[in-house]
Amino acid sequence: MFIIALTLFGLLLGSFISMLSWRLPRIMELDGREQLKAISLGGSKCPQCQTNIPWTRLIPLFSWLASKGQCHACHTPISVRYPLIEFTSALLVFISFYLLGNTLEAWLTALFALWLLTISIIDFEHKLILDNLSLPLLWIGLLINSFGVFASPQDAILGAAVGYLSLWTIYQIHHLLTGRHGMGFGDFKLTAALGAWLGIMALPQVIIIAAVSSLLIALLLILFKKQAWQQEMAFGPFLALGGLASLVLSQ
Repeated sequence: MFIIALTLFGLLLGSFISMLSWRLPRIMELDGREQLKAISLGGSKCPQCQTNIPWTRLIPLFSWLASKGQCHACHTPISVRYPLIEFTSALLVFISFYLLGNTLEAWLTALFALWLLTISIIDFEHKLILDNLSLPLLWIGLLINSFGVFASPQDAILGAAVGYLSLWTIYQIHHLLTGRHGMGFGDFKLTAALGAWLGIMALPQVIIIAAVSSLLIALLLILFKKQAWQQEMAFGPFLALGGLASLVLSQ
């Protein structure tokens, strides 16, 4: 019952993540106080007809299913991104507590997973990893590992430094050889955050999982003619996958 209750709470968090990942990239030009107002004020509206959506139609996942994925006012289809994010959030919370029980590690793993989910959605949709998500994740990782939760303090500090420098070095070599930008600076900061959480010894596994999974997905997209060879693809979601897989496998 405890895990079921937390899973339902994960649905609510997924609803918040879907809202945050939609609004945050669109308000980055505002200052900090205005950003908080833009995120916290204003109810949900249909993007087509701008009709306010009542709270009875904002129940995560179930409202979308009950309305058959349509706006109650204009019957315009509502993007499947919302139930997918809510379901994924609930699944991540369920996995965290199912594997680790009601422990500090489970709570932190769920936080880590949901934070990475938010970063991944924004990077997938906008090709952008925001500093105000990746940098707090880095500092939280260093803070919790100052108590040795997932790695020793020394390994966490080295993980953050080497995580940043490893992708920065790959970027510089790629740019020197090709004259093109192979990845963004947000990827460096995200890898530093993963190193802060997992420690330096987990970084090779994180990068290998990210590289292999991104290559496989890219090949499949090219094979099915969904993407061109030279088309840019977000790397953040694959780093997030590598980081989350490494954390779960280490428990």
